[in-house]
Amino acid sequence: MLSRNLLLRVLTGVPLAVLAIFYIYLAPEVLFILVAVAIIIIGVWEYGQAVTHTSISLKPVNLYFASLLFFLSFLLFWKGYTDLGMSFLGLTLLVILFFSFFRQSNGSQLLFWYSLPLAWIIFPVVLLILLRFSISTASGSDLILFIIVIAAFNDIFAYFGGKQFGKHPLAPLISPKKTIEGSIFGLLGGVISGLAFQQLFLPTFLSGWRLLLLLVVIIIASQIGDLSESKLKRFCGIKDSSNLIPGHGGLLDRIDAYLFAIPVFIGMTYLLGVRLN
Repeated sequence: MLSRNLLLRVLTGVPLAVLAIFYIYLAPEVLFILVAVAIIIIGVWEYGQAVTHTSISLKPVNLYFASLLFFLSFLLFWKGYTDLGMSFLGLTLLVILFFSFFRQSNGSQLLFWYSLPLAWIIFPVVLLILLRFSISTASGSDLILFIIVIAAFNDIFAYFGGKQFGKHPLAPLISPKKTIEGSIFGLLGGVISGLAFQQLFLPTFLSGWRLLLLLVVIIIASQIGDLSESKLKRFCGIKDSSNLIPGHGGLLDRIDAYLFAIPVFIGMTYLLGVRLN
């Protein structure tokens, strides 16, 4: 029998997965970007709410303003307005420096906390847009789903493997319930699902040891992403990033693995000799 919480996760997770597939494959450019902006806004809001539980004095307006400037600089670069994009990127850095050090006694600390969501939340979403619309050697939608399938099956296998066989804590100071056995099961689940997906939908995209290496690195990145968000929540003294998604917690709780997996996937493909554009 499924526990009540697990049943709730399934009942909310399945419709979300269907919506995600429609979004990845069918959303036109404008809608895709608008949803990406919504993801950024919610993610930055959850991040800001988490940090309010600490003594760090981030101002939400400043956080949103810096995030907006950073995302706009990407859009300008993407659309070919290089000089204007560079100007907005420079302005983003100046704004963050101003917010961190002007009349603040803990500027170095604030500089880190204002910059973190740009690298952790916004940059992976930017790469998601590039994967979807700027790929010429493979289907961007297939590549995005490839990443999601690997990370999702890693999560599923890690959960059930850890629940059934877990005995040795993986990172007890960060997430006491995660186990080494669960991590190994997650690795196996991610590799198996990735190999199956490649055979079915990406038969010309990598093979042999290069594909296996890519899968292992993506899975490790996914697990680190999960642990990193757990570390942030533990630092902030909260259980979930929000209560947005029943049974799952907040948006960041749901996408933490992907925020690490997407940049690592793109970096690894280039290292392995695959040019995506």
